[in-house]
Amino acid sequence: MSKKLVAQGLEGLKAETAQRVSRIPRAADADRDPALPQQFQPADTPAVVPALMPPTFETAALDGMDQGKQVETLEAAYWDADRAEVRSFQLAKMQGSVLKGELLQLLLDRRAHEHRGLTVGDYAETLGVKRQYVYDLIGAAKDIRALAPLIEETSTPVVASQAAVLAPLYKADPEAAGLVLQAAKDSGKLSAASLTEAARDLGLLPPTETRAPKPTPPAPASVADVAGRLAFADAYKVLAPKRIEQLVQENPAAVLDQAEAIEAEIIKVQRRVDAAKKAARKAIGPEA
Repeated sequence: MSKKLVAQGLEGLKAETAQRVSRIPRAADADRDPALPQQFQPADTPAVVPALMPPTFETAALDGMDQGKQVETLEAAYWDADRAEVRSFQLAKMQGSVLKGELLQLLLDRRAHEHRGLTVGDYAETLGVKRQYVYDLIGAAKDIRALAPLIEETSTPVVASQAAVLAPLYKADPEAAGLVLQAAKDSGKLSAASLTEAARDLGLLPPTETRAPKPTPPAPASVADVAGRLAFADAYKVLAPKRIEQLVQENPAAVLDQAEAIEAEIIKVQRRVDAAKKAARKAIGPEA
């Protein structure tokens, strides 16, 4: 009887010890014996890789619905996918901008370009970007990082252009920036333009200046108007071969009338030219 009690006590002690040990985090190489060759070590547990492909839409969900309801359900799923795509893109773009911008800042701080014997511009070229883009990314990373509380609170990723609008608003008044973000989202499309418009509507940005409309260009003049207006002011241009060809196709009679009028004016001008030359020669003297 005593041996049985001792055995039960040992089993209970082992169970209690095992339970205590299980609460202690195990090291990644806890099952490995450094004295054994690699081929005798236990196989690594494969990491769980998230699926890259989305699940197929389950058409069974449409069973029992009439055609109208099926269409509504499929359209709702489509717009859900559209929103998910935009959000996924914005999230990836935001994370990439922050990480790349902050890494570029660290590289500049450590004079990576000088270490490579390059200017900042040449170093940027080795990274496949322009010099200004390096500084744009650094600025975007700072703006987005400053908006981290708002981004986390609203679960809304923002890209660089949107952060450029929100960051100064958030610095001045975080609550107001949140209202601007919500108003832009409610408009149906989150963008730098919708954020700017929302900020103006809330009085956080000055309204846009109203510019005077551009003057409406005058309607094309008729053949007769053009010929009449230019007949005596710029006869050489109005008689250009290409222009005459066009005018003749539209109204040959008007062209003939205006050409004769120009010719008559040219005769008058020539007479005045001859008279002016004669007077000038007379004033100069016989030697002219």
